[in-house]
Amino acid sequence: MSSPVLRVIRAGELEKANDIDGAIAIYEGIYAEDTGNLVIANNLASLIGAHRSDPESLDRAFGIARRLRGLDLPAFQDTYGWIEYRRGNYKDALASLEPAAAGLPQDPLVQYHLGMAYLALERTAEARLVLERALEIAGASPLPQFIAARKTLDGLPVAN
Repeated sequence: MSSPVLRVIRAGELEKANDIDGAIAIYEGIYAEDTGNLVIANNLASLIGAHRSDPESLDRAFGIARRLRGLDLPAFQDTYGWIEYRRGNYKDALASLEPAAAGLPQDPLVQYHLGMAYLALERTAEARLVLERALEIAGASPLPQFIAARKTLDGLPVAN
């Protein structure tokens, strides 16, 4: 399968089937052929940043995503911001996640990312509001992020 478009479709299928390593491998191959393709860079960095937690992988995701910083596209802002969050750079994360969440108000994962950044910065009331919004949008989604959001909300003090 040599067509990049067909390989992107295949990567998407693998991601839906929860074969994240397979999807990453496909994106790595496409990225090696064209490091200037921002969509491929975003998809690769996003998958690595969301599904791997070792320092080397997070550094790799950051290295790929650096070029997304400051671009006015919510999906790119979310990818860059979440990678910064995962690396412990919460203020930098917030600077990208706030506009991403404003630009993608119906995307529950983007809202979750913003809520977790607020929580990391001890902005508890804002974290609660955004995480509640994420769960409302997500509905009964079984994704681990929403399970984590429910647990996080259970541990937060109730706002007065």
